[in-house]
Parts: sequence; C-alpha cells; structure tokens
Amino acid sequence: MTLIFRDASARLFRRRALLLTSLIFTIAATLPLQAQTAITATRGDTKMQYMLLIYNDPTLEPAYGTPEFEAMMGGFFALNERMKADNVLVSGEGLQGVETATSVRVRAGKVETMDGPFAETREHLGGYYVIEVPDLDSALRYAALVPSVAWGTVEVRPLMDYNPAAE
Repeated sequence: MTLIFRDASARLFRRRALLLTSLIFTIAATLPLQAQTAITATRGDTKMQYMLLIYNDPTLEPAYGTPEFEAMMGGFFALNERMKADNVLVSGEGLQGVETATSVRVRAGKVETMDGPFAETREHLGGYYVIEVPDLDSALRYAALVPSVAWGTVEVRPLMDYNPAAE
C-alpha cells in the first residue's frame, strides 16, 4: 500500500511541477520583450562562461510520449530559443542515459574502465548548457528557467579561463 501512495505522490508532484513550468513559460512567452526582465544586462564588456549542469531523478521525469513529456520538451525548446535570442547560449546538449556511460580511472599505473557512472546517486547528469553572461546572478536566473529544475537540480559553475589573454 505504501508503494502505491509513493507512486501516486510522485505522479502528483510531477504533474504539479510540469504545470508550474508550463505556466512560467506561457507567461514569459506572452510578455512583450520590453516588459521582460533583461537578464543579459551587461556591466561593461566583461562576461563569464558558466556551465549549467542539469541533474534529474529519472523516476520523477515525465514518461516519453506523454503530454507532460511534450510540455517539458517544449519548455527546453523555448529556453533554447530564449538564450539564443539573448545571445548568451554557447553550447548545450542532453546526455544519453547513465547505462551508456563508461568511467575511466588510473590506479597504480593501470587504466581501469567501468560500465556506468562512477557515483551511485538518485539524480543523474542529464545534460548541460554553457552560457556567457555578465555574472553569477544572471547565470542563476537562466538556471531557474530550466524546465526540470521543478523536480531536479541545476548546478551552476563558472568555467575556468586558463588563457584570458587569448582572443
């Protein structure tokens, strides 16, 4: 009986998260561009690159082929277009499932490979975006627009610049 309750709770949570995500994107899409908060307001010419690492618990994601899945994907497509229009998107892709991963490490001079991810976690790295924005606050605002943030986690990390003098 408990498992049925948990499954029902997860479905209800997922449905609420997708409705909230759809509502946010619907409102953002209907506002004129001038009325939307300018996420990309610059402070001089200085911009940094940030990686948005998208983690999700696969048990909470909407099932492929469902209206909820289509709403989620529509949210990602809308975010892609928003970041392109704001001229901040550097790159981004989804990743294949963790069952396709191979981990590599070297121990005592010997290369070891393992099927699957190295860490066992409930949330899996499902994709990423690299964006170029003026500051962390701007990066965090874009991270909050990732549709799956309603049931997953988006980790925001600045990229290292090992050659700042290069153009």
